[in-house]
Amino acid sequence: MKFDEPIARANVEIELGAPVAFGDHDVESVVRLAAAGAPPGSGDKLDRALVAEAARRGRLSSSTTASYTEPGPDHPYSITEVVDEDGQRTSIARGDPRTLVEQLVHPSTTRHARAIATKAELSARAFRPLGVAVRTGDGDWDLVGYVPVRVWSQPGRRHGQSFDYHVVWDLWLRMCHWGWVAAIIVLTVTGYVIANPGWIPTHESQSPDVGFFMGYVRYVHLLAAVTLVAILLVRVWNLSTSRIPYDRWSALVPWRDRHQAKNGFRTLEAYLFIRPTSAPEYFGHNPLQQLTYTVMYGIFLLQVITGFALWGLYSSQGWFWGLFQGLNHLMGTQQVRLLHYVIMWIVILFVPLHVYLSIRADSVDRSGAISSMVSGGRWVRRGATFEDWPYEATHGSKRKRALMAAAAAEAEAEAAAAAAADGPKAEA
Repeated sequence: MKFDEPIARANVEIELGAPVAFGDHDVESVVRLAAAGAPPGSGDKLDRALVAEAARRGRLSSSTTASYTEPGPDHPYSITEVVDEDGQRTSIARGDPRTLVEQLVHPSTTRHARAIATKAELSARAFRPLGVAVRTGDGDWDLVGYVPVRVWSQPGRRHGQSFDYHVVWDLWLRMCHWGWVAAIIVLTVTGYVIANPGWIPTHESQSPDVGFFMGYVRYVHLLAAVTLVAILLVRVWNLSTSRIPYDRWSALVPWRDRHQAKNGFRTLEAYLFIRPTSAPEYFGHNPLQQLTYTVMYGIFLLQVITGFALWGLYSSQGWFWGLFQGLNHLMGTQQVRLLHYVIMWIVILFVPLHVYLSIRADSVDRSGAISSMVSGGRWVRRGATFEDWPYEATHGSKRKRALMAAAAAEAEAEAAAAAAADGPKAEA
């Protein structure tokens, strides 16, 4: 999405997040000026959404548009000049925050850092912030704030009902997932052969080079282990940088409150077919999946530590391998080897359970769990509700959730009042 291009396509929907204000401005001023910066009669969906939001808040500007300058190659932002009732001229610039800060506003170092950090924070939650700057008369430009914007696209139709396609897993997570699948298969097969050499082919066991065969197996095992560790490191990076909120650290925190814990037990009852229709619906991972995957990350980490401790026996004096020898001294080498072997069986038992639950989610819940790990997204029926969607309403701070709940209650009250007002007119 680019703010220097109109969003007028019929197959997109606009979502506005909670505005962010800078300096002495408030969020109402951010919305009002963002809406006032729209050109008259604009059919752009973002402009229409901003005007509707300002009207809903009762902050729609009464100024008259005097001129409008479209974004261009040398200034990728729009400038709208408006005149209020007193004849005061005000210029409003809208565009990418970094462009506004570096080309127009030129704030102090502290405010510049905050502006860029806030943009990064909003981008991490899959929002594209629309920057709004203002200038009164011939004065200096001032950064008013940001309006977070999301564009949902690609609606489809099936059996007469509308569906929207929403991204839930980014490319890095999907690459990590399928990389783990390959690494775990190789590690499991080679690890079992190392633990049970009786699986060596007869012609190899009778050959004078049998030790070389085990050397190849061990080499492949260690190579797959290094691959697994590299993928884990990539996943840690992805947890911290993903633009999709369902792929970040907060999505791995299980049962963050009593409601989530209750939903976790309801999900377990559905999985066990005790109450198969009572499971709460989640757009990302449900609480039981969050708990399971968090535990599995811990198990993978323990498997890596025990594996490095055993690998380091061949060079225990090295500084790197020496870091893991304390585990061998604490538990004993054979106990570490046994723990490593037991964890392998835990992973082996987890894999069919994971596959079964994924197939069940696709066939019973129609969640698209398997296809989403390939394509990265899900088709969601229009009007569908989820426990964790929109993300900010369930995972944001208490203050942010309270603000969103208050806004929703206010909108419902306005709709009820409008319906009540229309009632007598209809009867008349």
